[in-house]
Amino acid sequence: MANENGRFYFDTAAVWKFYRDEEGSLNIRRLVSNLSDPILVSSLTTLEFVSVLMKYRRKRYLKQRTVRRLVRRMRRDTAGATRYFTVIPFNEASFKRAERILLEHGHLHSVGSNDGLHLAVVENVRSTFRNITFVTSDHSLKSVCEKLGIPCYDPEEEP
Repeated sequence: MANENGRFYFDTAAVWKFYRDEEGSLNIRRLVSNLSDPILVSSLTTLEFVSVLMKYRRKRYLKQRTVRRLVRRMRRDTAGATRYFTVIPFNEASFKRAERILLEHGHLHSVGSNDGLHLAVVENVRSTFRNITFVTSDHSLKSVCEKLGIPCYDPEEEP
């Protein structure tokens, strides 16, 4: 996980682990608490986070008040005083790059459009943050990151 003077980009599952207890959550919380700079996420991450909440709500794993609390907390953590996360917006170039990533790697790895967008955002911000690590537990995403030369950290693996 070494990323001295670098930044981290979380996919949606990594963000989820920050808010809910599951495998890898402790490693995610340790990482966030030890950093001086906010974690990078995309506007897709926040949208997917709400989608995950609604899936758990439909299955009755979460109560409506828990959903509201987590949405408020995510909004606060991306814009408020705690500012654990910095949201990177999309541009048209991100969509074009995501399409190219899918065309280059989708035949070998199970990566979808959202995965391609996450990867495109990371590639985009590498010009600003040279030392960036993609945080994900998704095996296909990790494989594509390796091919693209993007360092990865899997919070479900032992440190």
